[in-house]
Parts: sequence; structure tokens; C-alpha cells
Amino acid sequence: MCTPQGIIEKIGCLICDEAVKKTIKAAAYVRHYKANLEKLEAEMIKLENRLETIIRKVRRAEDRGDVVEAPVSHWLTEVDGMKGGFQELVGQRTAKQNMHCFVCSCPNIKWRYRLGKLAEEKTEAVKELTNRQFDGTAHRKSPPPELEFLSNENYMIFDSRTPILNEIMDALNDPKVNTIGVYGPGGVGKTRLVEEVRKQMCKNGTFKQAPLAAVSKNQNVKDIQSKLADELYLTLDAAQGNKITASNLMNKFTNGERYLVTLDDIWQEVNLKEIGIPITDGQTGCKVVLTSRNKDLLKKMKVDRSFPVAELSELEAWALFKEKVGDSADSPELSLLASKVCQKCKGLPVAINALGAALEGKPLHAWQNALDKLERCMFTNIEGIHPSVFASLRLTYDMLHSEDAKSCFLICCLFPEDAQIPIDDLMRHCVAGRWLAQTPRTLDEARNEVYTVVGTLKSCYLLSDGREENVVRIHDVIRDIGIKIARDEKVFMVDDGIRHWPETSDNGRPCTVISIRSGNINQLPDDLIYPQLHTLIFEYSKYLRLKVPDRFFSGMKKLTVLVFNGMCLLPLPPSLAKLKNLRMLCLNKCELRDIKVLGDLKTKLEVLSLRGSDIKALPPEIGQLTGLRLLDLRECNKLSVIPQGIISNLTNLEELYMPDSFNKWEASTDKKQDTSSNVSLDELRSLTDQLTTLHIHIPDVMLLPEKQLKFENLKRFQISVGSRFEDYEDFSGTSILKLVGIPLKDEFTSLMDKAEELYLQRLVGLKKVLFDLEYLLAKPKSVSFSNLSVLVIKSCGNLRYLFSPSCARGLLQLKRLVIKSSLIEKIVGFDGEEDEDELTVCFSKLKVMTLENLPQLISFYPQKDKTTSTERKFSPHTQSLFNEKVCFINILLIYFDSFHVGYWNMLYMSRNTTI
Repeated sequence: MCTPQGIIEKIGCLICDEAVKKTIKAAAYVRHYKANLEKLEAEMIKLENRLETIIRKVRRAEDRGDVVEAPVSHWLTEVDGMKGGFQELVGQRTAKQNMHCFVCSCPNIKWRYRLGKLAEEKTEAVKELTNRQFDGTAHRKSPPPELEFLSNENYMIFDSRTPILNEIMDALNDPKVNTIGVYGPGGVGKTRLVEEVRKQMCKNGTFKQAPLAAVSKNQNVKDIQSKLADELYLTLDAAQGNKITASNLMNKFTNGERYLVTLDDIWQEVNLKEIGIPITDGQTGCKVVLTSRNKDLLKKMKVDRSFPVAELSELEAWALFKEKVGDSADSPELSLLASKVCQKCKGLPVAINALGAALEGKPLHAWQNALDKLERCMFTNIEGIHPSVFASLRLTYDMLHSEDAKSCFLICCLFPEDAQIPIDDLMRHCVAGRWLAQTPRTLDEARNEVYTVVGTLKSCYLLSDGREENVVRIHDVIRDIGIKIARDEKVFMVDDGIRHWPETSDNGRPCTVISIRSGNINQLPDDLIYPQLHTLIFEYSKYLRLKVPDRFFSGMKKLTVLVFNGMCLLPLPPSLAKLKNLRMLCLNKCELRDIKVLGDLKTKLEVLSLRGSDIKALPPEIGQLTGLRLLDLRECNKLSVIPQGIISNLTNLEELYMPDSFNKWEASTDKKQDTSSNVSLDELRSLTDQLTTLHIHIPDVMLLPEKQLKFENLKRFQISVGSRFEDYEDFSGTSILKLVGIPLKDEFTSLMDKAEELYLQRLVGLKKVLFDLEYLLAKPKSVSFSNLSVLVIKSCGNLRYLFSPSCARGLLQLKRLVIKSSLIEKIVGFDGEEDEDELTVCFSKLKVMTLENLPQLISFYPQKDKTTSTERKFSPHTQSLFNEKVCFINILLIYFDSFHVGYWNMLYMSRNTTI
């Protein structure tokens, strides 16, 4: 039984025990204060190491314009405070120790207690900081709407579409609406409409970002996730294989901002949660727009609101048709005929655009012939496509007078739905497959021909621009119709997502072209008979590789083009060596080991691509491929052995793409070829006359041969010397030069004028080598730098000026300028031209400019002081950073930091400048 006395005694014991514990703990602080400090110092070292890693990632992120994640910024602030506290603690210890030496020999118990306790507490805090993890260091900044939605700049506003557009936007502003459906027939303009919605909703600030992913018939979750990650500019962790997961997207979409996610062209139910798309209360997180040809599918997915997109009215269809055809549609002899042709398009923009462009400028008989074909055309049933669309687009195809254009169009249909198709890939197919009417003499000539053909197809609306300059895409409706044409005329077989390998074509005729992309096939047949097969494309989309039987290629003796991507080829099947007519072989992203069997292909093989494969060594037998014109080894990051003599034996090579990771070049030597030695740069000498494309990394300038390499014939290049291209460096040009920490040699000065993108860092001898001027880019008569679109200058401390005025006026293509860590005084300096200070320099295409850590910068383009008649000078203390002598018409972003601010008194932008 508890009594008051017992309770009091128990409380007393507890207080006594607690006091004893505190006393023991305090004694431990006093006794172990040195050990506690040593533990703290050890943990601080670990924290410093982690800090260096994070800072390195942050700097890389900032260099590429990414936004540092808020938790990382907070962590850096905490670490900075922790370092300050630690230094203060160390300072206190030192001061006390010095005082103790002079005052007495008795230990300061109170000081030791405080020091020991603080050290222990800070040690735990430091451990927590060191071990704190982040989902990512930074994320890519979404571009301004002006850049993000370039593809929709020419959106044509129709009276019938404006109410739908407004209703969709109103629904997206309704907090009760989270999912929206947009439906209508293929080619009616659903994608164009939702793209305009995305553009306007981001422009008015309703949503931070509006990613769109084309889903199509056979897309899987991983494909959709990858497309969304790309649209969101998510930076993935290379250590985790750069794989996007549902949690990556979920974290992004629940970060407090608002996002509009569009899944375009769905054909079956989509599990939003599996993808990583959260449906929230509408105030934060995501709203989702789904487009489909199937109204019932949207009902099945239980969208909150759905909107139909109908065909254009007769008046709208006629207005669009006339815009494509021109004024001739209103002429007395054509008006009635043109009206009838327009009516056959049934108000579907995809048909009106294509047929109108095809008939522009055509005589009366061509119009009559078109109408006759449209009326006679046997309407073909293609799921989700109106028969009139097929008839119109089929006629557009027939009216292509160029067989090269028809062939190129059908090749585009072999690529996946909504693919970004590199024009270089089209060129390779056209050359190796002999699809061009006249066989080009060189790959460069073929590339020019393909670009011309692509232009024709764009003008007919059969192709459209891709996201980048050198890629194109094909509308899914147009692709479906192209596949139908190719299947009937050329015996093409194009299938995506099938579960079993097809053995014959639909109509019983032997196939000439097969294109299959699937991750559902579990086994390939052992022996196929395709006697007329010309082109075989097979891409396997599963991570687990599909093994190829030994006799798989035995019945394909006429095979000319083979694209076999994502396969397990350990070893290569022996039947591959029997393909004696093979001119193009692509084994991209394949598991490869021993590929010496490729030497049996000898003189006929012209294009060999092993891009992204895991090959470690090229066998000497590759040197027997003397007919090879293109060798692509990009992204073969395990490749370390290329025996001496292989490259120099490829005497017909026009394009060489080396992996950026390859750095095992041997010093150039005059010794005879030795297959036990690795390749040297001297082997390029035998190729320089015909080599027009070169991708290469040279780790050390000392590896260059004494006799200068000639790069004058190069038209496309990606060359790095001293430091390889980093993943975060956002380059997209066809001619890129990066020089880091090297003396500038003559081989590279000839490339500077050709370069579209130029990266220079810690260069030696700039003033001496480049025209004996104090400018990096001066302008003698032979040099214009007219191709330059990106210029990055870092840590080139011996420069006073960057451009001469005349050179600056010639930089007509410059879009991005980055100058960091330099003692440069002016961006544009004087080179003695008469009255040049009266002329304005206009950077008409410059969009982004970064000026950072430039302590000596006086002015971008300084004014001259004309107070004396004998000599004109400038007064640094009266200069503005920008003045009326320089203007920027299209600039979107200027970032500057760490200037010598005493040299400029204001930021002045001319009235022509827009930010």
C-alpha cells in the first residue's frame, strides 16, 4: 500500500539516481573532452568530404542552368553554420589552452566540461548532416513558354475550337476537376488543341510545367515515364542507371507546385498511379488531360469532364485549305473543283494540310485528276482513321513526283510511333539500302540529298519538325497510312508489341522489309526463310536480352540492311557471316563479346554501328572491312582495346564516331603495325582526305603526332582535348570543339571557324597563336565565326578582350555566351578600325548570357572618351556594363556575378533589348 511517506522516499531516490547519472555524465565530459574533440574533428573531415562532393554536383548543375533542390540549399547553409561553429569551438579551445599555460597549472574543470559536452553534441549533429540523403541535387529548369512550345507557334485559331479551348481551360481551373478527356477522330487536331491549352496555362502561371507524353498503341509504363521525365527535365542519378521510377515522378508532382500532365493518344486504360501520376485536390500536384479516338475509353477511365473535338466547319475547312493552296483556289476555273476537293477532306486538318500543300500551284488537269482519284478511291478501313483521311493522304503520297521522297517517307514509317527520327539515321538507311534514285558519291552528298527530300516531305505535311534541329517526326495517323501503303506496294511488314515472330506476310508475297519492335517475344525461330528480304529491323525492349539462334539468318541471303538492337549476341550467330550482301549492320545496345566473324563481311559492308554496346575490344578482323564508310562506336564505354592498324586499314572511311570515354591512345610512332599495340592518332592521317565527320576525345595533347593532322575537310565534328564532354554539358550542334588546359595547336585553329559550339578553358598561348592580338576571337579576312551558336570561355586569365567589333558583328548565329573566371576587361574591344565606336553591335539571336567571376570587367562594349584630339581613350570609372552600343533583341536570361563593381555605375540596356 502506498503511503505519503513511501511516495516521498521513492521520489527522493529517483532524484538521487538522476543526480548521480548527471554527475557521472558531467565527469565523463571533463575526463574525455579531448577524445570528444578528436571524434568531432574526425566527423568534420567526413563532412568536408561530403561537402566537396555536393559542391561539385551543385556547380555542375549551375553550369548547365539547373535549379538546385531546396533541401540541398538548406543543407549547404546548415553545413556552413556547422563549420563556423566548429571553428569557433577550436578557437575557444586554443585561447583557453594559451591562457592556461600563462595563468596556472590547475585544470579548468568548468571549461573542460563545456568543451566536452559541446563536442559530443556537435558530433551527433555532424553525423546527421554527413549521412543526410537527397532525392537529387538539382532539377532541370523548364524553359520559358517561348522556348518550350515552339512547335505550336503557328496554331490556327478557329471559331469552332475557341469555345472548346476556353471550356477546357475553365475546367482546369475548377478545383473539383482533376481529370479531363478530349476525344475525336484521328487527324482532327486533338493534339494541337491540348498543346495550345498547355502553352496558355503555363504562360498565365496556372501550372508550373505541363509535360506531355504520347502513349500510342503499344507504349508501356517505362516508355511513358521516360517521356514525362524528359519533359520535366528531371536529372536522374547515373549511379542508379538513370532509370526513372514511379517514385521519382510522384516526388516531383507532390513538391508543392502545380503540374498539368497530358497523356496523348491512349488506346487502352492507363494506370496513372503505376506511372507515378498522383491525383490530388487540384490545388497542388497534378491535373491530367487524356486524349483518345475512343469516347467510351475515356468514360471507362472515369474522367471528370470530357470534350469532343469535331471536324472543322465548311467555312473553316475552306479557309485552311485556301491558306495551303494559295489564291489560285478562288480563280474562276478552279474554285468549284477546289471546293469539291476540300469537301473530300471531311474537315480533318491533317488531310486538308497535306492535300492542300500537294496541290499548291498545280494546273487544272492535276486538280481534276486528284478529284477523280478521291472519288474512285476504295475506302480502306484503318482503325480510328476516317476513310477520307486515307484517301487524301494516299493521294498526297501519289503526288510526290520524287521517288526519293516516297522512299524516305516509307522509311520514316519503320520507326516507332511518335519517334524523334534523326535525319542521319534516314541517310544511313537511304545509302545502304540504295533507296535513292542516284547513288551519291559520298555520305555527305547523301546527307544533303536526304535533307532536301525531308524538306519536300515537310512542305507536304507528311513530316514535321522534331524537338531538335536535325530530327523529324511523323504524325501517328500519317504513319498508319504510310504503313498501309508500304504493306500493299512494297510488301513491308511493320509490327509493334507482337508476341510471336511472324513467318509470312499478310498477302502471301515474300516480305522485302520487316520492322518489329517488341518486348513480348520470348523466343526467336531457329531457321527462317525470307528469300526476298532486303531490310530487317528488330528492337527488343526488355531489359533481359533475347538470345539469337545460330541459324537465324540462314534464309536471308539477300539481306542488305540489318538493325538488331537490344539483343544478346554472345556469341554472334555464325549465320550472320553468310550475309554477303549486307551493307549496313547496326548492333546497338547489344551484349557483344567476340565479333571477329564480322571480318567475313569483307568489302561490301559500308555502315557498322555498335553504339551503346558493351564491347571491350575490337578484333583485328575489323580491319578487313575495307569497304566501310561509317563506323559508329559512340557510347561503347567499355571499349579499351583497338589494335594498331585497324583504323588505318579502313581506307574508305568517311565518318568515324569514337566513344567519348576512349582514352587508350598510344603515342604516335613510326614503327611497323603491331596488333599488340593500341591505336595511335597518327592512323587518322591516312583518312584525312576523305574523312568528313569525326567524334573523338584526346586526353592529352602530347598524343598528337609531330606532323600536323589535317582537319580542313571535316564538316561535322565533336572533338574534345584535355577534358571529355561531361553529361551535364548541354550541346546539340553538329560541330563542337572543346579545349581544356592545353597549348593551342594549329590543328584546332582551323576548326574554330567551323565550330557551332566552342568550349575553351585554361588555354595556353591564345594571344600568340590567334592572330597576335589581345582578342580571343579577332577577325582576319579568312575567319568569320559565322557558324558559332554557343561559346563557353572559362579560366582563360590572359585575355583582355573577347571579340573585336568586326568579329562581334559577324556572330549572327550566337545563341548562348558563357564567360567565367577570367581577368577579361571587355567583351568587345577595339582593334583600330576607324569610327567603329559609332556603330552598334547587335547580338540578334543571343538568348542566354552568363558573366560570372569577372573581377576586371569594365564594360561589355566600352564608350571611347573623345576629350582629346590626338588619342581616344576610355574612362573606366564612367562606363556602364551595357550601353547603347550593344543591343540584344531576343535575350531571355542574363546571369552575372562577382564583377569589379567600381568600374560600372549602372545596368543599361538599349531600347531594342528585351529580357
